[in-house]
Amino acid sequence: MIVKRKLYFVVVVVMCTLFLLVLRLVALQIVNGDNFVRDAENLHSTTIKTQAARGRIFDRNGNPLALNVPSYEIFWRRTSNVINKEKLKYLFTLSGQDWSDIEKRIDGGANFIYFNRSADEDFLNLVKENLTRGIEWKENKNRIYPCGELAANIVGFVGSDHGLEGIERDYEYYLKGKSGFKLAQRDAKGNILYTLGGKVAVLEPGYDIYLTIDRVLQHTVERELAEIQQKFDPTSIVAIILEPKTGKILSLANYPSYDPNRFGEFPTSSFRNRAIADFYEPGSTFKIITASAALEEKIIDPKDRIFCENGSYQVAGHTIRDVHPYGWLTFREALLYSSNIAFTKIGQKMGEKELYKYLKKFGFGEKTGIDLEGEVNGLLRDVTKWSKLSIGAIPYGQEIGVTPLQIASAVAAVANGGVLVKPFIVNEIANENGVIIKKNSPTVKRRVISNDSAKLLTSLLVDVVENGTGKAAIVNGYSIAGKTGTSQKYIPGEGYSMTKYVSSFIGYAPANDPQVLILVVVDEPKGAYYGGQVAAPSFKNIMEKTLRYLEIPPDKISSEMAGLQSIVKR
Repeated sequence: MIVKRKLYFVVVVVMCTLFLLVLRLVALQIVNGDNFVRDAENLHSTTIKTQAARGRIFDRNGNPLALNVPSYEIFWRRTSNVINKEKLKYLFTLSGQDWSDIEKRIDGGANFIYFNRSADEDFLNLVKENLTRGIEWKENKNRIYPCGELAANIVGFVGSDHGLEGIERDYEYYLKGKSGFKLAQRDAKGNILYTLGGKVAVLEPGYDIYLTIDRVLQHTVERELAEIQQKFDPTSIVAIILEPKTGKILSLANYPSYDPNRFGEFPTSSFRNRAIADFYEPGSTFKIITASAALEEKIIDPKDRIFCENGSYQVAGHTIRDVHPYGWLTFREALLYSSNIAFTKIGQKMGEKELYKYLKKFGFGEKTGIDLEGEVNGLLRDVTKWSKLSIGAIPYGQEIGVTPLQIASAVAAVANGGVLVKPFIVNEIANENGVIIKKNSPTVKRRVISNDSAKLLTSLLVDVVENGTGKAAIVNGYSIAGKTGTSQKYIPGEGYSMTKYVSSFIGYAPANDPQVLILVVVDEPKGAYYGGQVAAPSFKNIMEKTLRYLEIPPDKISSEMAGLQSIVKR
């Protein structure tokens, strides 16, 4: 009886134990099975962030200015004691390393050795053909700029993971794309074992950006800047080609520049886009603006005569001078010979408030709104803060600071018939399949003068090129409207320098129907400094090549333009 009871007790204990084991197995396999599987997978797998392909940058014709070229970090990692030295020797030798040294490191317990930190796809393919345990690789996307220094101040460059200058920085949101995650295996020690065909999730390449810049014209302009630099050794140069009717920038060049492929070898000052980030006193090119306002308000007529004080005129205790002494000049002649005194008197006749109104209408003292970061306002003091001398100096381009793009945009308003158009440099943004997601269009900001005033002033500016200070800008077969500029640089604490100048020329063609406007600004040229000597010849070279490249046919002075010129020359 006692034996039976003991046996019964043992059976019950065994049954209970088995029942508990079954319950535990059910809990492990069914209830919590997924969690344990997931934990096990996490021990042997991980996710690695993968960077999306960066969007490319092209000129207006689809020529590449910034591209991605893949490279690979290829290395050996010790994953076991089974090592195929024959294949490792072949690959390490192929990569240019001393196998005897590598073998010593492996035998000495090294766990990680690079084959190549920046291998091309050909080398990667050789690695795949001779794949053995422990060989791994990581893909990197290197940014390259196939045109080197060309348009560098526009395109910019990238750092380790984002844009640092130019379009690369300003359009980071569009260019960078969306990162993804690559699944990879890990060993018991946590070392990552990269696997072929690893899954990539949520990876979206960046958008491509197409600029308004034309690579051929950009090359033409930069080559001309190199000629200026060699001849006059200036501190800096800026040149712009602009479509006056649309605001599209076909070329924007700076000297000094840099190679974005090697940006670390250049001073940071060379990264600055001086066309929008620097301002200067424009000198006589600004007379175009004063003339526009005076003609629009009918303050002056081309045949009106102005006494130019024989070259010396006192305003608020300061002497304003002309390069050559003149007596009586018509308004046409005052523009033709670029008389400072004549334009001072025109400004005085107009009055401070009226002149200031037009300066604001033409966009001075504010950003043009170009689709680039880093643009400055220039310098235009409120009229309430003008000195007694200001009305004498501003009309001929002193006491005002303009960026090269501001003056180009303002004169473009004269060229296109009187409207201020917002300049832009990004034409469109598209995805990798060419589908456009954003496109810029010409934007008229406001009308600043009438079409009649613009046409009349254009006829006067044609006269300046053909018979006045701008003769060096003549392009055979074309009617060119333009103006020279020579301004003394103001040195704080010293006043206006007698040795440092800014030389410039701005003009557009064909005068009957302007298609392109070109500005050349040369800071501190040496050996010569007049705009007609330094900037006008370069303007001519750029304009001549631009008209030919764009296949703009030669023109003759229209009957309307000829009529205007005959009137003002009487």
